[in-house]
Amino acid sequence: MAIYNKPLIFEYAYQLKVDRKNKHMKKITFGLLSFLAITQLNAQKLQIAGDLKNVPEGATVSLIDGMANKVIDSSKSVGGKFTLSAKIENPSIYVLGFAGLPAKIPVFVGNDQMTVSGDIQKAELIEYKGSASQDLYLSYMKTLTPKIQGLFGDKSLVASPAGSKAKDSIAKEIELKEADIAKTVTDLIKSNNKSPVSTLFLIQTANFAPYIKDHIADMYALLEGPAKKGPFADLIEKSVQSAGVGKVGSVLPEFKQNDVNGKSVSLSSLRGKYVLIDFWASWCGPCRAENPNVVKAYNAYKAKGFTILGVSLDQDKSKWLEAIKKDGLTWTHVSDLKYWNNEVAVQFGIQSIPANFLIDPKGVVIGRDLRGEDLEKILATNIK
Repeated sequence: MAIYNKPLIFEYAYQLKVDRKNKHMKKITFGLLSFLAITQLNAQKLQIAGDLKNVPEGATVSLIDGMANKVIDSSKSVGGKFTLSAKIENPSIYVLGFAGLPAKIPVFVGNDQMTVSGDIQKAELIEYKGSASQDLYLSYMKTLTPKIQGLFGDKSLVASPAGSKAKDSIAKEIELKEADIAKTVTDLIKSNNKSPVSTLFLIQTANFAPYIKDHIADMYALLEGPAKKGPFADLIEKSVQSAGVGKVGSVLPEFKQNDVNGKSVSLSSLRGKYVLIDFWASWCGPCRAENPNVVKAYNAYKAKGFTILGVSLDQDKSKWLEAIKKDGLTWTHVSDLKYWNNEVAVQFGIQSIPANFLIDPKGVVIGRDLRGEDLEKILATNIK
């Protein structure tokens, strides 16, 4: 752009020198330079101008980093209007939060000049202008959401009493839907292989589509340029590097982390028992829903050489401790309170929670990502 064009800047400097007596020319020249500088500065920052109905007057509107889960800017809503800005290193997922309202609006943005307009009570009709990455994010969501909802619906059905009678046929439907999602994601990332939006959805769908999870390195290789920069690319690269960690039949690597009292606990200190290493967090709804099953298994087998080591991806210690108490999780818990950057989670390539590894008394992995009755079944088979 002009502001970085040295010959043009020198030309303005020359004008200032030869027309020093011409105040009018000086004002024009400085004004033009200032305009160019401001334009370039704005282009280097994210600017979100919002105009939303039904946002309470004076309510704080926050821009939240979706990866770090922290507020990076905030402003007050005046007549539904607000402005947010931030310097974005790499395009990523952010969330617009509104004090006093449950609404959370995800936006995938870089240093864009974006407008957000509509009605906060009709989130699906909100319009976004000025961000190509947000447009692509919404396109992905429109294509994949009904497919993912259908898959999760079948998975919930097969786990219900009503679905148990047709378990085999539903299982086949699940396989077909997982394959369809994998093909859809592959086609999407091939068409948009330079966008980090593709990288995000590659991570997200790998959590529940087996083909994508097993071939994530090959699918990641389809991406180029900006799609291989930023937090999502870092996650995938770490996951690929740790792909062999935690495989059934392998010895789970040693790790240490502090418990609720700040005392260091090592995995090896539990050697000699069957141990479930359970990755969870107080803010994780699916984790909390799964906790009763984990508690049931623990109570049934704790006297027979079984224990649990909970690894939390919390940030707020008080909420972590409150969840432990409320859910009745009476085993050992550790955390470094670093959210998704929990060092053990990063070491093991954890991309979603709940996640777990079951190891035998020698530290060998005999099961992973056990849900519902699966944990009790494998314990019943191994503990006599």
